[in-house]
Amino acid sequence: MINLATISLGNRFLRQVFLRPLTLGVTAVSLIAMPGYGADGEAYGQCVVDVTATGITTDQAAASCAGARFPGVLGECVLAVSQDTGIAAADVLEGCERSRRPEEVASCTLGIHSELLEQPSVKALEHCSRSLLPERYGVCVVELSFEAQLPVDAALDQCIRAGYRPWRTAPRQ
Repeated sequence: MINLATISLGNRFLRQVFLRPLTLGVTAVSLIAMPGYGADGEAYGQCVVDVTATGITTDQAAASCAGARFPGVLGECVLAVSQDTGIAAADVLEGCERSRRPEEVASCTLGIHSELLEQPSVKALEHCSRSLLPERYGVCVVELSFEAQLPVDAALDQCIRAGYRPWRTAPRQ
């Protein structure tokens, strides 16, 4: 007959021998696999350099970069969008600051501009920065504009509507 003390001792032994190393291994792997946001010590400085390169004052750039969650990404967003679209740097800074995903705001805005627009559009930037999923929003605008032959402004408005469902083209569920 097996004694309860023997079972308890066996369980403790199994935890020490198998589970503790497994837990430490999983923890180590998760720390290694984590993104390196903020690991770059020069991210704040690079953000200021990028933002001031667009014509924003140093004081305004410093305030924006200091308040950013990922300053390096903010600086890249402002620099890329202002250089490639022609939108005023102050508007771009506001749009990139507004979003939790500034790299996606840049991708969205640049995608819409390169595919659909010939003139700078602050409306495209504003809509990209308002969207919770800016890259998906940009794809929606481009595809609706091409496939449904909607004007860009109509595609911008349709894709930003949270509850929009094309009831006439898809069955209700």
